[in-house]
Amino acid sequence: MIQMVIERLQHPRAGIMMSMCLMILLGPACQQKHPSLWQEGVISVMADDSDWEAIQGALRYTYEKVVRTPQPEKEYRLVHVPDSLINLYTRAHFLIVASTLKSKGTVGRMVQDIIADPGIRQSIESGENFVFVRHDQWAKDQLMLILIGRDAPSLRDRIESNSIMLYELVDREMRRYLVDEVLEGRENRKLSDHLMERYSWTMSMQKDYFMAQEFPEANFLWMQRKTPDRWIFARWVDGGDTSLLHQEWIVAERNRIGRTYYQNFSEQVAGRYLYSKRTTFLERPAVITTGLWERTDDAAGGPFINYTFYDEPTERVYMIDIALFAPGREKEPYLRRMEVIAGTFRTRFDD
Repeated sequence: MIQMVIERLQHPRAGIMMSMCLMILLGPACQQKHPSLWQEGVISVMADDSDWEAIQGALRYTYEKVVRTPQPEKEYRLVHVPDSLINLYTRAHFLIVASTLKSKGTVGRMVQDIIADPGIRQSIESGENFVFVRHDQWAKDQLMLILIGRDAPSLRDRIESNSIMLYELVDREMRRYLVDEVLEGRENRKLSDHLMERYSWTMSMQKDYFMAQEFPEANFLWMQRKTPDRWIFARWVDGGDTSLLHQEWIVAERNRIGRTYYQNFSEQVAGRYLYSKRTTFLERPAVITTGLWERTDDAAGGPFINYTFYDEPTERVYMIDIALFAPGREKEPYLRRMEVIAGTFRTRFDD
């Protein structure tokens, strides 16, 4: 017997609802399932053709954010599933099912059991709810978002006005997946322990990273991994001068490091595609800067992400910078995995 219990998430403006009644639409969720099929950055979308025409622009704006590496790469890529292939995509790792109260096509018929419930239909008609979230519905580790609007224009409007929330639902799951992939049984504990013992802070470094440069007196470390070339440097300033949290100092300091410490070449920040935002990083006040690095002597270059933040317990400003050189390859997947490592930063006060 299906348990008709609706559990609301604490996000009333976004209108997210998780409901056991979705099992009526989607089939038993408790049966044994195969693992979901992982495709890097791919979000499969099931929607009737007319609905897809109406909402694809809003969905692409939400998920297909461009990263300059320097060639344009997308964080996610949407794939519209035709009716004839729906069964083949039921094991997609990221899956969006989008429809309306008025849809009459294959996907519209799929959602009939949801909208047949008077309470749920009323919440959709009133605009109170439009997102239903399911985990492990058709496959293990699957994230499914079911988007339902009164009609196609109102569904498009809800997607546009809740773009950030919809992106974060997928991106949080992506990061959780990558943490397991990058670090589960793959941590270089010797290097991570060395950082904590010597400097009172650390990151969970993946295997194959090694210490390329170490200057304790200058509060600077450079860790590297080959094939393709990836590097993470750390720089910290004692005294807690939060005025350093701005783009001008960050770029100047990164350029100084590129001139001073890198062996056999000089690296600098390129002028194009440079962007900084004031935010938080691991609950610390921060400026995150993205852009391109370049070496004019040999025409090399690539993307970087720089996290500069203030840690109150240690009274330090830290700079964690990730970068790579991978000509001929897509770089965004490598950046994502390096972001996972940067996100494991912690000090002795956190452990």
